Amino acid sequence: MTLSDAFAQRESEKRPQGSIDVGPEGGSINNVVIEGELNGDWDRVFRLFNLDPALFEVVDDTVRMSTWQQSARAKDGHRDAVQLYAYSARFRRVTREMVSPETVKAWRKALLKASYPRRPEHYSHNGGTYVALVADPQLGKKGTAEAIDNWKRGLTAHIEQACRLGVDGFHIAFMGDETEGVCNNYTNQSHTIEMNQSQQLETDFDLRVWSVKEALTLGVPVSVSSVVSNHGEWTRNGSKDPVTTRNDNASTHVARLVQKFFAELEQYGVPPVEWTIGADRPGVTLTLSGVETYFSHGYIEKGRGTSTETRTRSAIERQILGNTADLGTTRLWFMAHYHHAYYQEFEGRTLFGCPALESERSSEYMLDQFGVWSPPGMLGLVVTDQNARGWAHKNIF
Repeated sequence: MTLSDAFAQRESEKRPQGSIDVGPEGGSINNVVIEGELNGDWDRVFRLFNLDPALFEVVDDTVRMSTWQQSARAKDGHRDAVQLYAYSARFRRVTREMVSPETVKAWRKALLKASYPRRPEHYSHNGGTYVALVADPQLGKKGTAEAIDNWKRGLTAHIEQACRLGVDGFHIAFMGDETEGVCNNYTNQSHTIEMNQSQQLETDFDLRVWSVKEALTLGVPVSVSSVVSNHGEWTRNGSKDPVTTRNDNASTHVARLVQKFFAELEQYGVPPVEWTIGADRPGVTLTLSGVETYFSHGYIEKGRGTSTETRTRSAIERQILGNTADLGTTRLWFMAHYHHAYYQEFEGRTLFGCPALESERSSEYMLDQFGVWSPPGMLGLVVTDQNARGWAHKNIF
């Protein structure tokens, strides 16, 4: 190595290695080095890290740039100076194309025109909280129209049931795989879907807003939870693991969009909604009518056993041992992912598996490989501490 080569290598090593940090809302570009100026072409930087440039936009007033000359050897052996640039900036996710302005405007008008029953000033807290679990519609998959019908029919029936029972609150649990995605969940995914990514996300947004609006017509407090899911991992890149993180997820991202939308409308008289959206864990834990509950899509919790039910139960028992302080007193556990309804009791706890809202027999892999399928539907029940089991009135509509 010549003296000039050694000097160039030493100068290069002094400079920090470039990186990109990505979170649910956006992230940062950290000293990414390129040859030549960007001139606003940030696509070059995102592609260096296998990220889709269409999903992000750089915040202009956060851009920082430094430049320097570095010696480089040409193919003919001569050395020449090249101009290198290092860029840093903050960026955010692009949401304006995920939900069209026309959709937002139409829903805003509909919500502001709607009438909401007056809420009683006092609650007896004996009626419990009715929980409706929206699981695995996989919008965009073959049979999307049927999945939408299943979603609307199921939620409408549960709201009617809650009205008949006279509950004290209504909780909508979005259990994951609301959308199918467009690639990398299985090999031929992009050739079987009925909607592109933007259409899937907008349909999901539309149905979630509709769901919350319908729940508000009960005139009782409404709460919502949402968790991450495997089809929500929209930065998968030809493998089972996402390029960013599991929490960089379409399921919870759409939930945050809907949360912001309803929060903006509170000043105009739309009733407030309480939100619990998954962040750094696969599930969320909350207390409903005095009962501690756990909601998760169920694709991360893996245990041992000979069936879905026994493996999930094993995973729960191991989680409790590993995190007794947070989960030791949790009585009700809700999972999705496996597309069939089940429930089992053990040591004072109850595990519920949600049926899927996808169209019937649309999971061709399971049908063709194993000959198994389950009818679609939406699980719902009342959570209450006035019952020894912590729940009552379980139904699937």
